[in-house]
Amino acid sequence: MAQVILQHVTKRFGNVIAVNDATLEVRDREFMVLVGPSGCGKSTTLRMVAGLEDVTEGNIYIGETLVNNIPPKDRDIAMVFQNYALYPHMDVYNNMAFGLKLRKFPRAEIDRRVREHARLLGIENLLDRKPTQLSGGQKQRVAVGRAIVREPKVFLMDEPLSNLDALLRVQMRAELSKIHARLQTTAIYVTHDQTEAMTMGDRICVLKDGVIQQVGPPLEIYDHPVNVFVAGFIGNPPMNFVNGFLKKEGDNYIFDANGAFRVTIHPDRARQIKNIGAYVDKEVILGIRPEDIDDAKIHPGDESNTVIAMVDVVEPMGAESLIYLSKGEAQLVAKVDPHSDAEDGVEHPVRLNMKKVHIFDKDTEQVVV
Repeated sequence: MAQVILQHVTKRFGNVIAVNDATLEVRDREFMVLVGPSGCGKSTTLRMVAGLEDVTEGNIYIGETLVNNIPPKDRDIAMVFQNYALYPHMDVYNNMAFGLKLRKFPRAEIDRRVREHARLLGIENLLDRKPTQLSGGQKQRVAVGRAIVREPKVFLMDEPLSNLDALLRVQMRAELSKIHARLQTTAIYVTHDQTEAMTMGDRICVLKDGVIQQVGPPLEIYDHPVNVFVAGFIGNPPMNFVNGFLKKEGDNYIFDANGAFRVTIHPDRARQIKNIGAYVDKEVILGIRPEDIDDAKIHPGDESNTVIAMVDVVEPMGAESLIYLSKGEAQLVAKVDPHSDAEDGVEHPVRLNMKKVHIFDKDTEQVVV
């Protein structure tokens, strides 16, 4: 196994900077997820690690080896693509064995590896079938099997589940996580789906416009986003953002949503605000996650943190309901008890958990708490 290190890596396509000064260490045996919207540079980063794209500036190491000028076939990596890329004229056995045959492995070793990994993936009964006879999930397992039979140092996956239906994606997420736990291979996984990132990654690397925004364990990024982009991208439904002013009244700090509503920052949270005095009477962005907004009728509490807002839409989800609310220019989504009696077009009280709010600098969009 091996760690993967990117040192100040930049990739340009003409005047377009696809990846900008990326520095990242993927630890030995770690499952690292690169996540971000389309065009953020995540697939380009993966392709540079694979050797499918040249590095414009910087260095990439696999283990102790600088691989910038080493061709893909000599990097000891294996890749799974979005479109499976199976050979249609070969059966499953030969699709999985093909890479080993090219590397002149003994026939007995090829057979051992193919059958062992087919059993691991639950496709041992499909070895004599052609790709046209397989379902989407079965094709994906074969594509994974073709990669892992080589037992590479690094396993690269470029949105491998994006062609599957929703239920199958959930099943395959669990399968890939179990496979990684068994094989203990260093893995880099690219996705635009933040749910995949949260559920699969040991750590997540969030990218935007070719720049790494934040790297850390899923819950750390969820609970402590460094800026507005990360806070809004990670989480479903995304974090609510409200523009307003931070005020000081006596010993309390108040968030005034431009006159739409006023709420009191919890003292513990206020103490955590970096250089809080510099933000008093200045415009800031308040961020709060939908699960931190509760139905005040069901769970009444501090009235200073209760907002009576117009219900625009109620979405029953079974285990919870999503309530879309508006108050002045502020738009909020609350995740509440499914037995809430909130109705479309009727005002309803909701309570903000002010221990869980985030405050962002309006100009830089960087978090201050």
